[in-house]
Formats: sequence, C-alpha cells, structure tokens
Amino acid sequence: MRLPRYRFGEFELDPASRELSRNGERVALPPKSFECLTYLLANRERAVGRDELIAAVWGRVEVNDTVVAQTLLRARKVLDDSGERQGMIRTVPRFGYRWVAPVEEIQQSDATDSAEADEAAPDSGADGTQVAVAVPVSTLEVARQAPAAATDATIGSPRRDAPPRTRLSRWWWLLPVMVLVLAVGGWWWWASHRAEAPMAGSATEDLVVVLPVTVTPANGENAWVRLGAMDYIASRLRRAGLKVLPSDQTLHLSTRFGDTANFSDDDWQQLQQDTGARWILTPQAEHMRGGWTLRLETRSNDGIHAIKAEAATPLMAAAQATDSWLRRLDRATPAGERLPSPLTERVQQVDAELLAGQVNAARELIERAPAAQRRDPRLRVREGQLEYRAGHLGQAEDIFQRLLSMQPDIAPDIRARALMGQGAIAIRNRDFASAEAGYTAALQILEQDSGQEAPAMLGNAYNGRGVARVNQGKMAEAVSDMGRARIAMQRSGDFVEAAMVGSNLGSIEVMRGHYPQALQEFDRAIAVFDRFDVHDYLAATLTAKAESQLNLVQPEEALATIDRTDALIGSLEDPYLANRIRVVKTRVQLANGRLEDAANGIARLQGSDGNLDPSVLQELRLRLLSARGDGNAAAALMRQLPAADTSLTAGLALAAIQIALREGDAGNARAWQQRWLAGSDHGDPESATESAIIAAMLAQAGGDNASALRQARAAAATADSIASPELRVQLGLLQVDLLMRSGNADGAAAILGDLDSFASRDYRVAWAMLALYRSIDDPGMIDSAQRRLQSLRGERDINVQPLL
Repeated sequence: MRLPRYRFGEFELDPASRELSRNGERVALPPKSFECLTYLLANRERAVGRDELIAAVWGRVEVNDTVVAQTLLRARKVLDDSGERQGMIRTVPRFGYRWVAPVEEIQQSDATDSAEADEAAPDSGADGTQVAVAVPVSTLEVARQAPAAATDATIGSPRRDAPPRTRLSRWWWLLPVMVLVLAVGGWWWWASHRAEAPMAGSATEDLVVVLPVTVTPANGENAWVRLGAMDYIASRLRRAGLKVLPSDQTLHLSTRFGDTANFSDDDWQQLQQDTGARWILTPQAEHMRGGWTLRLETRSNDGIHAIKAEAATPLMAAAQATDSWLRRLDRATPAGERLPSPLTERVQQVDAELLAGQVNAARELIERAPAAQRRDPRLRVREGQLEYRAGHLGQAEDIFQRLLSMQPDIAPDIRARALMGQGAIAIRNRDFASAEAGYTAALQILEQDSGQEAPAMLGNAYNGRGVARVNQGKMAEAVSDMGRARIAMQRSGDFVEAAMVGSNLGSIEVMRGHYPQALQEFDRAIAVFDRFDVHDYLAATLTAKAESQLNLVQPEEALATIDRTDALIGSLEDPYLANRIRVVKTRVQLANGRLEDAANGIARLQGSDGNLDPSVLQELRLRLLSARGDGNAAAALMRQLPAADTSLTAGLALAAIQIALREGDAGNARAWQQRWLAGSDHGDPESATESAIIAAMLAQAGGDNASALRQARAAAATADSIASPELRVQLGLLQVDLLMRSGNADGAAAILGDLDSFASRDYRVAWAMLALYRSIDDPGMIDSAQRRLQSLRGERDINVQPLL
C-alpha cells in the first residue's frame, strides 16, 4: 500500500513525494521534522511515545528527548502551531506526542506488482540496478559512539556516556560531516548509490543533469516514476560513458528551484550555472490505457530538443528515449545493455522510495517481491542497506556475508559492494583494521576488473579506507587514499562528494600543521557546499576553517568565518554539530573580546541536550570569568576539579593552572597538572609541549626560574616541528613572562620582537608588549602600545593579564 495523503487545515502532506504544501504552495521542512509529522499523522488515533517515535524516525536509541523536541518544534513553527496553543501536535507529559487536529485522508492505490520473476540471469550490472553499499564516512559518527579506551587514536566526537581521552577532545570535530548522512538519513543511501553502475570507458568532461520526471497522472500508483525513472535514465547515461550529476544532488537542486514548469529563462541559466552542466534533461511521462509515453526534453547551448518514446512500461519508454538521445550524440548504448526487466522495475521502485526517504515503503517492496526476485543479489544488497540504515548492523552483516559466500556465482561488483558494506559496518563498530581490510579487498576487485571500473564507486572505497587509516594513525596512506577518492568523485561528476573528501583532507592538513593548505581545501569545499546549498556540510566546514584560523592567530578572520554559520544552524538536525559550532563560535568571540556574546553562547551550551564534554564548557567559563576580571568566581570554578573518569582538555588545564597560581594555590595547580598528565598522550609532540608549559609554570611558582626557562625553551624547540602559530604564541608569551619576572627585559624584548607580527591582531601579545614598555619606562612606545591594546581589547578587563 502506498501511504495516503493527509489534508489538515490549510496544509496537505504527501508522504510518497515527501512534500508539505500550504494552500497549494510547497513548504520547506527539514527531513526529520517531515518524518515525525508523517508518523504522528499515520498514528493519530493514539498518543505516540518518545521511544516509539525515535525508533520509527531515527532508528537508533541514542537520540535524546531534546533532539526530538527540537525536531518537532521546527514542524510546529512551519504549521503555525505554537507550543502554547498545540492545536495540531499536543505534548503528552512524561510520555510523548499526539496529533489532535482534524485530518482528511486521501487514499492512493499502489501499483500492481508483477508476479513473474526476472527471466534474465543476474549479470554484472546490465540493468544498472546494483547499489554500492559503502557510504563515504568520517570519524565524526564513529568516535562519537566509541568508548574512551578505544578512541585515543580517533578523530571523532566523543560518546556522551564514555568521555574520550585528551587528544581526542582536541580533534573530535575533524573530518567533518560525511557521516552525518549515516546518522540523519536522507543522503545516506545516495552516497553509495551514486556509483550504482559500471562505466563503459572513461567519463567525458560534459556533464548531464537529469531532473525528476513530471508524471501524468500523478497518483499513488505512479508516484515512484518521478524519481525511479529519473535515476534509471541517469544510470543508463552513465553506463554510456557520460558524466551525470548524482540523483540526490539533482533532487536537492530541483527542490530548491521548484517546479520546472514555472521556470523562467533566468532560472534555467542559474541551474546550468550552479551545476556546470552542458545538458539538462527534463523527462515527462504519461500513463495511458495502452502503456506509457515518455518525452525527453534536452536543454543546452544548442537549444531545446525533444525525443518521444512509447512502451508498455515507464522504464522501457525511458530506455528507448535515452538510447535515441545517445545516438544523436553519436554515443552507442553499452554492449549487453538490455531493456528493463520486471526485476529492474522493482529495483528502481525501491531506489525511488529510498531517494524519497520512504524506508518502510522500500522495505515493503522488497518483502513483497516474488521469490526469484527476492533472492537476486541486486535486491539482496538493497536489503542489506535497509538494515544498515535501521541500525541493524548484525542483520546487515549477515546479508553481506551471505552474498560473499555465493561467489563465484555473483558478479564482481556485487562482491565489492558487499565488502564495502562490511567495511562501513566495521567502522561503525570501531574495528578500523577490519574496515581497512574490507575496503582494500573491494578496491582489489574494482581495480582488477578494469572494464567495469566505476569512478564514484572507487571514490567511496578509497574514502572509506582513508577514514579507517586515519583512525589507525596512518596519515600518509590516508591522504593518498582520499586524494584518489577525490579524483574519482570528480571524474564521476559528484562534486559534493569530492568536496567532502577535500574537507577531510583539509582537516588532516590541520593535524599535520599545514594550515595554509588546510584553508585552501576548506575554501574549495565551502564553495561547492554553498553552490549546492548543502547546509550540514557547509556549516561543519566553516567551523573547521574558523578553528584553523584561531590556530593561525587570526581571530578577526575566524569571526567572519564562524558568523556565516548563523544562517545555517537553525536548519541543522544534528545536535553534535550544532554544539560544535557554538563551542567554536564562543572561542572565537572570547579571542575577539566579545564577552557578552560569549556569555550568551555559554548559556546556550549549558542549556543544550547534554552531549557536550563538560571540560569544554568549564574551560569556556573560566576564560570568560578571567577576561572579565572576576577573579573570585574564576578561582571558585577552578577548584572544581573534574572527576577522574572524565576527559580533560589542554586548554582547561592551562587556564585552571594559571588561575590557581595567580591565587597562590599551588596545591590545586599540582592537582590539575596530575589530572592532565594522567590523561595526556605522552608520545604526541603537542601533548608533550603542553605538558612542558604546565611544568614550567609550576617550576616558576616554586621559585625555580632557571628550571622554568629551560623547560619553556625546550618546549619551544619541540613546537617548531608542530608548526602551530597558536602554540608559538603561547610559548613565546610564557618565556616573556618568565623573563620579566626574572628582571630580564632585554631577553623578553627579543622574544616579543619575534612575535611582533601578531601584536596587531592578538590581544595577548599586545598586552605583553605594553607590559614590557612600562617595565622599561618608554613613554612613546607605551602610548603606541596602549592604543593598539585598546583597539583589540573589546570588553576585556585591561588590568588583568590574559590567559595563554
């Protein structure tokens, strides 16, 4: 059964097309808000518990009540249904939610399923329906779920019930956004389906965009044709050697632009400019008593042309029209390409439901397939994807393993996809060595079978292996894999995936201290995400860039970058990403002296859903109190040493120790040092440098200035290999402070001279410059330094020495 449409008040919701309209006008709604709304409508005869709603929409148990409430809040805002009025969605205290408004249900009949099995034996993708299972993944999701003992080498966000070690807490935001698709759906499946078909020959530089099919009549029986036939045409063109924009990106763009029937010439030009396409194809399908007619309209610089085909089924008509267009381009249909069979049509129906986010409808189509179709590897691999999407990793693993046990009776590309599926599961299970082995085995199949090479599929495999290698500390190999992944994605026309790989490469460059290269990677990725209006990826990469600018001691530039996320954060459904943005923005505001804004940011973080590392919040609060000159409150907060089983960032340890030493509280300073040493990675150069900074501070506090200076200088020598300007500034200012306390103004002046390039943009360096000139009583330089410091101070208390 197709899901019915629902009418309520001025609104109509169509689950099949995933559209919400108001008085006939389409209304934008985030995917998870749409799915919650659909589920409540379908179960409006009763109250729905929070756990049931989470299982139905997110398919994972770690989603908390705040995420659900925020998701429904977005739905309520679109429906003008305030939390006070609750005229449509009513909150049931301590239980869940219930739909309460009157609803008119409009039934839609399902297509008549063919009972016949596919007559053709499974081949290696002749009908273009095989789907790659491996999703481009990053460590954002993986390490978020990882226990503390297993995450020292990871680069992901910490799991809330098992805090990470210190090195992880610094880098948990790196390799952003790719696995957001795993967590929130929508794009998860298409990240693998982009490479569903092997290419015959190399891709051209000419890009094709195939828009969703306009279907007449647009009823429930035919609804799948809109996306299913669109993707079938794209797959057939791709197998003929053309570069085709992935269907998910096309769908995203078409949703943003609206109905092509209302397009102006400017709209067509804008679409062509955004995609860089040479050809834009607009299919129109009509179902009549005798069968189907498909009109394929093509737009290019050569004008508008149309091809018409008639056949018994929509896919047959689509195949004939597509092949006619290929002949006009003097391109041959690949050898062995057949007209679509009943199995092909069912697979495309499944794909259409997955593209539309209708997971339950896709599952039902698979379950209702005739026995011979159900056993076909092309349908089985989709079943594995559905189990993976639902979080049933054991069931998915079983399906992939059964497929692999069928060899040599299954095609090489099916084996590769099953191996990539196992690799993706291994990453979710934090078994990175097994993940690397799975992706390596898949790559061996793909690379050896040169006639069946699919660039996007290779890109997914290389990217997956790169992520597995990053998590094992194999940075050079990971960079090599991701570089190959990017080239493969670009060859396939998948610009968003290529940009995501570039964003990951930028994050790795940050870890290696190659900041200029990192910013170049981020900027290239940001331009693509901005062009395709991909909010999650854009927000995450902007955040990574802003933090990199802080490491480059560029606070004003970081502020301009992070401010761009203001227009995006409201549309994000991932609370981890939203909190990460808020953390970085608060750091940037503190670095620019915007203390009131930082205080507001901290208040938002304190009221968030609890997935934030407490040490991050404590550090932000300490730095805010110190900058305000509220020494008593800062000292009181400093005495709240985190529990032994919680994480501890270097920034928190440094801030707390400085505040303790200013209070003359050597005991708490040593306690913080011990907590830091217990959790730090002693083999990591940056951790070793931070440990030396702390040791130097304590040595100076104990009256051993000579030892303090030796340790600070040794740390500075080590920091040269790290190439972090931020660490260079911290170490320079530490030495300046130690030399000034020893009365060595000349030595301090020499170091500040080396940091002079930072004095015009970094408040800490400017403050130290003024202190030096006052100590040597140089009125002219004092006046100049005061003006510079005032221009940088913002709302900071100028009488308080800034923390490192």
